[in-house]
Amino acid sequence: MFNLTDCIGFITNTASKKIVDAFNERLRDNNITRVKWIALFFIGEEKNISQKELAQKMNANESSIARLLERMERDDLCVRERDTTDRRIIRVNLTSKGAQLRTELLPLGQSFHDDATDGIPAGDLEIFKNVLDKMVANVTKDQ
Repeated sequence: MFNLTDCIGFITNTASKKIVDAFNERLRDNNITRVKWIALFFIGEEKNISQKELAQKMNANESSIARLLERMERDDLCVRERDTTDRRIIRVNLTSKGAQLRTELLPLGQSFHDDATDGIPAGDLEIFKNVLDKMVANVTKDQ
């Protein structure tokens, strides 16, 4: 008989919420949200990233990313510009303030990762990631 507490969807969702909440708590002192932190990471990682590519990397819809970027522009963390060869494409880059904040916050992400994976052998983490990838592939194969 089905037991929700043994269901992989319920288990991973519960774990994800707890991990997200813990990371948000760490970011609170820096007056930034987890979503902004993730955007800062990817925008700094790939210079001149398109708004569409950023949405894909963040696993979010483009309209949500557009609103996020509006707030980030207002806070002088990024700038958006139309692509010079294709005006339909919007390119995003960090401002100097955004780049500085990203540099300051990257160690916080590493520290959180280290704390979350403390005591877990690297091989187990690799298996964990592979199993999650396989589960995602299983549930998205018809999409």
